[in-house]
Amino acid sequence: MVPGGSDKVLFHDKFIGMISKNNGKDDYVISSILLYGLDLDGKKEIVSGVMAGFQVLPRLLFTYNLRTGELLQTPPMANYQQVIDTSDMNKDAYPELLATSYSIDNNEGKQKLPYDDHSAWLSVYDRNLKFLFPPVQFPGKYIQLLPYVIKGSGTPRIIALYSTRFPGTGPPKLMIFDVLGKLLKERILDDTLKMRNYGFIRSNDLTGRIFLGREGGIIEELDSMLNVVASKRIEGVYYASPAQIDIDGDGKQEFIFTGSNGSSWVITQADFSNPITIGNPYDIGGCHFRVIREAGKRGKLFMQCGNRCVIYSYEKNPLFYLKYPACLMIYLLVLGFIMAIRYLQRHALRQQYDAEKKIAEMQLLLLGNQLDPHFTFNVINAISASILHEKPDIANSNLLSLSRLMRSTVMQSDKLSRTIAEELDFLQNYISLIHHRMNGSFQFRIDLSEDVNLEWQVPKMITQIFVENAIKHGLKPLNQGGLLIIRINHNGNEILLEIEDNGIGRKMSQINGERGTGKGMSRIDQLIAIINKFNQKKIRLSITDLEDEQGQPRGTLVHLSIPAGMNYRFYDK
Repeated sequence: MVPGGSDKVLFHDKFIGMISKNNGKDDYVISSILLYGLDLDGKKEIVSGVMAGFQVLPRLLFTYNLRTGELLQTPPMANYQQVIDTSDMNKDAYPELLATSYSIDNNEGKQKLPYDDHSAWLSVYDRNLKFLFPPVQFPGKYIQLLPYVIKGSGTPRIIALYSTRFPGTGPPKLMIFDVLGKLLKERILDDTLKMRNYGFIRSNDLTGRIFLGREGGIIEELDSMLNVVASKRIEGVYYASPAQIDIDGDGKQEFIFTGSNGSSWVITQADFSNPITIGNPYDIGGCHFRVIREAGKRGKLFMQCGNRCVIYSYEKNPLFYLKYPACLMIYLLVLGFIMAIRYLQRHALRQQYDAEKKIAEMQLLLLGNQLDPHFTFNVINAISASILHEKPDIANSNLLSLSRLMRSTVMQSDKLSRTIAEELDFLQNYISLIHHRMNGSFQFRIDLSEDVNLEWQVPKMITQIFVENAIKHGLKPLNQGGLLIIRINHNGNEILLEIEDNGIGRKMSQINGERGTGKGMSRIDQLIAIINKFNQKKIRLSITDLEDEQGQPRGTLVHLSIPAGMNYRFYDK
């Protein structure tokens, strides 16, 4: 029969060798029947072999010339092998045959034959089935040696994969030999894989390149020195040695890998791209693949598993390229949906934030309006005292000062901040009024650093409550000798305000019953909290009770640190 061809009979009854039964059963395999052109006459010869099992004989390789009827075969040997590749290695224009070998180890000395099967052998034959060089021995049970020729430029070399079935027989490795069987280089492979499964991946489309398949669908490309230059993983693949066949008739072979679940196949193109998975309906191993071709029709994949067969169609989806605009459209729709949600969220948050800022600004304005009457009542009391004591000049001066302060309050009623100059002017008028009311029982001064920018903004009336408390609770109980100092400096981009008095201190003031309502300080705390909420840099406030060397109270120090350039407008009108 013509292998894979028509029903025409080309020859029959060609004697190859005698095979005995083992325990009444046939115990042998016929190697894959391959067609190679060995004598350059334009016709291909049959290359195959017979490998007996426990009977050992016969184990041999043979070639058959269909044109001349000549049968050539190797002498009987115990080596369990199969031809897998051909290449002109000695540059004589004729191809040599490379055989894979497996140390099946079932001869056990039954037959006195060369090249026993408790070793694997690196064997290369010429077209007459004579050894190109003496076989190279690799002793050990269940060792497989898989060689093929590196067909790059320069002198041909043999690359061989040494793999073991069980631990204890050495790690798997790659080896490179010259055309005379001399070892040039070897590389030890990972010995921790579950099944220690490796295999070469060869194809006419990959000529001159070395690919090693590993368990788990990992494909490694190696250079001529066995170094890994690239690596790729094919999902769903378990067994590393694929079948190769041109399914779609494009002149390039597809790869058919065993799937990781054992009941499927993974098919890729010649460059390992576009993997697809097909099921194995019979879930048994040992399947064979062929292609069915009919004129004017696409090729179909024929799969035979035992005595069962199945046919698959394999072709490129004509709508394949539409996936790109479809994916782009889906991406844009999802992106648009996400952006719309984000816009609505930001819009809602912005509305909430603006409303919160507007409320905060109204709270600050309210605080300012609450502070102004608090101050005004105290001033009116001072003027009333001057009138009662028949001091019209002082009363008149106080009325003028109060008029200026009231004018300043009205003109700045809608502001949350003012310049340092305006704050100092306000303080001077206020302290002057209180100073007259207390008959000059204390002295005060304002220390202003020369390099302070008077146009810097500070919260309106930020110092008034502290000055009032210093006078009322700290200096007033002294009757005489009181001193109030207001210092204004800056540290880089911070305005530093200090209000210091030499009064009786906060603890003694509480003991004397000079405790106030606390509303003024509470409003200042609220004011600072609201401003800080909407600014990255924060206003810092500290109040320190001063003591002398004997630990006795000697006044109070208020320290305010205000970042320059703070924002006092929290929403756009």
